[in-house]
Amino acid sequence: MSSAVHAEYPSPTGPRPPAAGSRLPRWLIAATALWAVLLAGLTWMSSAEDPPTVREQRTLSQAGPVVDGAIGELVAAAGGGVPALSPPEVDRGCRISPFADGATLIRAVDLAAPVGEERALLEQIAERLPGRWRAGVRLTPEGPRLRGDAGEFVTVTGRPATDGRIRFTVDTGCRPVGDDYDSAGSARPARRPTHWPRRCGRLTAGPVPPTR
Repeated sequence: MSSAVHAEYPSPTGPRPPAAGSRLPRWLIAATALWAVLLAGLTWMSSAEDPPTVREQRTLSQAGPVVDGAIGELVAAAGGGVPALSPPEVDRGCRISPFADGATLIRAVDLAAPVGEERALLEQIAERLPGRWRAGVRLTPEGPRLRGDAGEFVTVTGRPATDGRIRFTVDTGCRPVGDDYDSAGSARPARRPTHWPRRCGRLTAGPVPPTR
């Protein structure tokens, strides 16, 4: 009795062809294509109409008017105080991702305050700011701090800079620059608040005078 093992070889005719009835139905292919088109349309509508969910979805061009408006609200909330506006600062040294550059827009305004009453002035201004900002003052190891949200992921902070002087800063955080942003540090002109004091229209941005 032979103990040899006979090797089996595949049939030279190749694999069996699929059955004629195994193709996807045409209605299923059409429904899949229609769903893909509908999903693409909904995605486009969401990106065009829905509010942003992260800071990187808004450019400096879009945030510039928000920053200018926030400065106006701070000046108006100061009441009779005389503000000292600082020129806009654009820091282009940040990155949104490893493959995309970004920039940060910062504007500041200084207000004089009686020595020892800086916290009281911060609280007074916080109460006068728009309610949607949710501005508040809390005490930190470094002193009282005001914080608010002006919208479009623009933050507003306030703190005593020196004795008798408070500095408010409006910061966009790192975000795309935008094609139509003015490289000089100013976006499209923003509308002033309705309660902006008339005297503020004559103010021009310039270096903050030194504190004595």
